[in-house]
Formats: sequence, structure tokens, C-alpha cells
Amino acid sequence: MIRLFIKEYLDEMSTVCRDNQNNVSIAVNPDSERQGISYFKFYNSAYYGDATKVVRILFNSADYVENKNAEDQKLWKLSHKDKKLLKELLSSPSAQYSDMTVWQACKFKWNFEYLEFMISRDKYVNGEYDKDKTFTEDPGYVPNSLEMPDYLELNFD
Repeated sequence: MIRLFIKEYLDEMSTVCRDNQNNVSIAVNPDSERQGISYFKFYNSAYYGDATKVVRILFNSADYVENKNAEDQKLWKLSHKDKKLLKELLSSPSAQYSDMTVWQACKFKWNFEYLEFMISRDKYVNGEYDKDKTFTEDPGYVPNSLEMPDYLELNFD
């Protein structure tokens, strides 16, 4: 019983977008084995626990991150339709932050989870951290100013 509660709690902490209509979700959850690599996850289910496929996508380029999934989820090779949906979701308004898109919320939540100290949403949105070497020299930091890559260009080699 406790295990189920913890799993749901962690899922809620990192979920940035949940689309029940299309049954997909976007989450951030930094992995200590991938230090310095900033990415988000796209699941083929609105709920992490129900997903059978997941893909990790870099913030700074339209590239995938190698999948070393400990769960039973398979690598999701996105179709053109999936990529188009992902791009639409990232461009849509965030349900959690009324003044952000899902893309902006992903970047903020990544940094909030990744960095070892709390960051202020207002300072992040205003670009204050993008000017601070403490942040910019960290290879895992995702700047607020980072534009969304064209994720329609995602390809598997």
C-alpha cells in the first residue's frame, strides 16, 4: 500500500502535462545516471503507471536520449502523428502555470527537480538565472530563453 502511494506521489511531482483525450503525458524526472543531460519524457499513456512505451527527448535539440529503462516500458518510436501531437502539447497552455506553455513549464520543472536547491519561478521566467554562471555553467541547466527545437525532425538512426 505504501509503495503505491509513493509511486503516485512521485508521478504527480514530475508530470508536466497529462492529455486524457489522446492518452499521453509529458514528465520530467532527472536521473542521477544521466547527470548533465537535460531531457523530458513522453509516455503513451496519460498515467505513468499505465504506460507501455516511453521516449526521452533532449531539450536543446530534436534528438532522443538512449533508453536504459528499468521498468517494463518499451522505447516509443514516434510516428509523424505522435511528433505532431507532442509539438502541439508543448505549445499549449500549461494547466499548472497559467502564464506558461507546457514547453516553458517543462523547462522550469526540469530545473526545479534537477538543481540541488530551490529556484524561484518568477526569477526563472524573468531570465535572471540565465545570466548567472552558477546555472549557465551547469550542463544540465535548461535556460528559460531556450527555444523549442523542431521536434517534427526527431529520427531514430
